[in-house]
Amino acid sequence: MYAYKKLKINQFLSLCKNSSYNFSIQGKSIEEIKKYWDENSNNYLSQDSGANGFYYTLINMLKIEKRMNILEVGAGGGFLYNHSLNRKHPSANYYATDLSDSMLDILCKRIGVEYKPNQLITVPNYNLHIERANGEKLHYKNEMFDCYIANLCLQITTNPEIMIQEANRVLQKGGYAGFTVWGDKHKSKFFTLVPSILHRQFGIQLPKVRSNFHLNDKQKLINMLEYYGFTNVVCWNQFQPFPYVDQDDIQTLFSHPIVKDSLAECGDKKEEVKKALLQAFENILLDEKEPIGLDGLMIIGQNK
Repeated sequence: MYAYKKLKINQFLSLCKNSSYNFSIQGKSIEEIKKYWDENSNNYLSQDSGANGFYYTLINMLKIEKRMNILEVGAGGGFLYNHSLNRKHPSANYYATDLSDSMLDILCKRIGVEYKPNQLITVPNYNLHIERANGEKLHYKNEMFDCYIANLCLQITTNPEIMIQEANRVLQKGGYAGFTVWGDKHKSKFFTLVPSILHRQFGIQLPKVRSNFHLNDKQKLINMLEYYGFTNVVCWNQFQPFPYVDQDDIQTLFSHPIVKDSLAECGDKKEEVKKALLQAFENILLDEKEPIGLDGLMIIGQNK
């Protein structure tokens, strides 16, 4: 257990309890998470490329051009690698990892190499290394990296506190880590509108699971990083619009895994629900003239 100097352990646990956060809370198992993303990688990446703006902000705040050994956990499809691989120092090693073989296969195709499960794929021209890895149980040595990136995956993993501990373990002293989680619910209408309409208009209650907004408390997230050995912590909200600008774009929303899974719970009301969702998204985009997207809570910290 790392020393926590700014908040005593009993105070920290009390804060977590008061904020309705329980460190023992479980999401899906690691195996279930892997299976989900293997099955949904193509649909997800076809819809959510806009969310990768968070990644751009992280590498900017982490000063990626000054880092020599970089680890990314939850790399997904690597939308911005054409930018980051040219921006990083030519001699710097970049390790891109993900739980999902399907995601890593997409990443490899994007940069023109073949992905082979259970193997380390190296692209010498960029000192890029690609392999499957579990953020809660990294196989890398202590203090191997000076930069750690985890964009939109800390809130998904089964035990976020273990993932933060692992980030601290593999970071060199003085190294920096950056995380993004889902932020303000009210600004994240794409993810909150569907269950709201299902419940309010149709009386359909989706199965209760741990919300991906369970880390969307700024002070709680800061306390978590400091508790597990980070200092110089900076935390902020950032809204990321998705690239939906007209009615044709709205129609594509129904292929997104979150919407598709929700519609699967609707039975014979599916078409009615689709019309209601379509109308709601049109109201936001065409009448209110606001973008549809996700608010992220972003945080960086330095290993003591």
